[in-house]
Amino acid sequence: MATVTAPAPEQTAPNPAPATPTRRPRVFPPPPGTLPAATGLVLTTYAGGAALAPSYAPSAPVHTVLAATAVVSVTLALLLRTRYSALRTVLTGVPLPLAAVLLGAARLPGEESGVLRGAGEALLNSGARILTTTAPVPPNVDTLTLPLLATWLAGTAAALAWRDERRVLALLPGLLLLVGAVVLNGPVAPPGFTSIGLLGAAAVLIMSVRSGPGTDGVGSPALGIQVDERPVAPSRVRDAVVTGTVCVLTAATAVFGGPMLLAGWSAEPADPRAALAPPMDSQQALNPLSYLPGWAARPDGHLLTVESEAPVELRWVALADFTGTTWLPESGYRNAGRTLPEPVPPPPGAETVTARITVGDDLPGSWAPVVGVPRRVGVDAPGYDALTGTVVNLDGGVAGHSYEVSGEVADWSGVDASRAAPPVGDVYELYRDLPPGAPPILDEVVSEIASEGGYHHRARAIADYLRDSHSFDPTTPGGHGYAHVDALLAAPGGRGGAGTSEQFASAFAMLARAAGLPSRVAVGFAPGTERGDGEYEVRTGDAYAWGEVYFDGLGWVPFHVTPGGEDERSAGPDPEGGESSDGPEAEEFEGSSGGQDQGEAAPGREGGDRRGAVWAAVSAGALLAVLLLVPASRLTRRALRLGTGPPTDRVLGAWRELRDGIRMSTAEPPAGHTVTDTVALARDLVPSPALAPGLDRLASAVNSAGFGGGIGVDAEVAAGAARTVRDHQRALRKGGPRLRRLAWWFDPRPLLWRDGPGTGRGRRGLR
Repeated sequence: MATVTAPAPEQTAPNPAPATPTRRPRVFPPPPGTLPAATGLVLTTYAGGAALAPSYAPSAPVHTVLAATAVVSVTLALLLRTRYSALRTVLTGVPLPLAAVLLGAARLPGEESGVLRGAGEALLNSGARILTTTAPVPPNVDTLTLPLLATWLAGTAAALAWRDERRVLALLPGLLLLVGAVVLNGPVAPPGFTSIGLLGAAAVLIMSVRSGPGTDGVGSPALGIQVDERPVAPSRVRDAVVTGTVCVLTAATAVFGGPMLLAGWSAEPADPRAALAPPMDSQQALNPLSYLPGWAARPDGHLLTVESEAPVELRWVALADFTGTTWLPESGYRNAGRTLPEPVPPPPGAETVTARITVGDDLPGSWAPVVGVPRRVGVDAPGYDALTGTVVNLDGGVAGHSYEVSGEVADWSGVDASRAAPPVGDVYELYRDLPPGAPPILDEVVSEIASEGGYHHRARAIADYLRDSHSFDPTTPGGHGYAHVDALLAAPGGRGGAGTSEQFASAFAMLARAAGLPSRVAVGFAPGTERGDGEYEVRTGDAYAWGEVYFDGLGWVPFHVTPGGEDERSAGPDPEGGESSDGPEAEEFEGSSGGQDQGEAAPGREGGDRRGAVWAAVSAGALLAVLLLVPASRLTRRALRLGTGPPTDRVLGAWRELRDGIRMSTAEPPAGHTVTDTVALARDLVPSPALAPGLDRLASAVNSAGFGGGIGVDAEVAAGAARTVRDHQRALRKGGPRLRRLAWWFDPRPLLWRDGPGTGRGRRGLR
């Protein structure tokens, strides 16, 4: 039993001698439940970092740095807020992340040398560095400063909001940080279901913390409460078990239910890196195709030494921007780490091959030869163009460098490209574009040999035409523009001119574009001459060019189109795996019967997987709808009870809400309880002096509405009754066990209980 007493009167003392006032700092004592709430604040702050870290390589240091930042920022803000104001707490904590940036400039330097210059550059341009760097992003001071500062500010803001009893607002900084991380990642990182699970668990921890005395806003310094019997304290072990169970279920629902719910969703997020183009390398004016004629004429010059377990072809550069006179790289090269992004789509039957490349002094430019689609490269300052798979050394020329490279090499044997469809999208229009001034011979050849048939048939027909109707001549002067190709090509059925792989690769790409096929030119090297012990010498005569056409689902498919002659030796094995140069594409892409069976069975499997995904999404959506239906129904009913109808109906609606709250608190009002008895029970459940007057006024209004014809019940009285009931229910939730607090609005029982008193039901429910 609790007795309300007035505070003891102050004793009047004789006037003391004046003393110098002592100014003491204002102390804000920490509220109860700080440890679980702090854990929730750390989780909500770290959720954004957990989503962002997978876009870095390696990601473990990024996870460590951002997790430590979340812990320190939340802990420091909670400690400082016990003594200082919110503004002073923020300003006092700022030097710590700035010191972390200085430490990063010393231990993980970026583009600028020196600690102070590197830190200043990172503070000014960290966001731009992230957007102009190829994902996965290498962790250094330039790419870590923005996430570190954002995490620090989010942790500080969340701690301050929770310290001011704004629990929902405490979740907002972490949510905004998570949204920013997902947007910054774009399509380069996996979906952040784990981060959503962390945020959900954090919400459970923060919202389930029990409020302490005086924290509900209904206490009064002028009154005291003397407790005659000590109430039974809730079990901490039980609360911890309940909260932990709900956290695990919430996180598991997000981590495992999210992928099921979105299994059939094929939308891909936009890449913010596309909005910020990297600077073009000055070597774009240098065209590697121009070196091929001279190298073909002098084929014995040393270029590279390759150490590998087996012979391997090397890729040097891809060129997609055609001006009418020359081929150029289509874009600049972004900063990159040693780990490069996965190719999309992956090469068919890919095998990872590793080689050590030692570049001689005569290889021009900063393009670094690589194996297949590169995944790891040991160049000191790598730049990368993910669209072409080209690697450059951003510090200058690559001559004289030695590095290790790993890449995925495609196995084209058994691939059936006859079923491949042309790619759809504006992004591929660049690869179909021919500038004005194209010679008429291009359309003449295409109309004769590649105007009909499937997508792959047209590409193969062009390759066969070039190989069958032309010849290789290493003494041909350089040049690969419109004029040179016009002089090279002949009408189908006639005999064309001679040239090197420079002219034939360019002619193939032009003819393919004239036929509507997205195409480009690539330059690389054959395996070279074996010296023994897995060492191969690549000479100038091993350099060659080829054409590539994009196939939907396969990516860029190479076509080696140079006719027989000296260049045929350097062309290496055709991707199709054929033995004859007359039609290797036909052998490879037609494939075996097994390949055709797989192609026919794939739609069935895809349809089955899609149906399963649809059923999973429908089931998960139905479950989510059922879970949300109960709180939506109860909140809607409470709004109707307290806010619609005449004042008497609203007062009676408030009475029903009060009784529902009492029943949910496992305190069923006995049959025969009067209005006064029920109000007394409500006081016992929430012994708050601030609520007592409102409950008394509610009892009078209910009696008047039920027995006195509503005399004295107006809109102001109804509004006061609604406020009292809301405050009483809020106090019931905060003071109850954690399971009840978490499941309060999800409890469907009030929807099944009798409504109680109503305008047409007499006075029976008022008892």
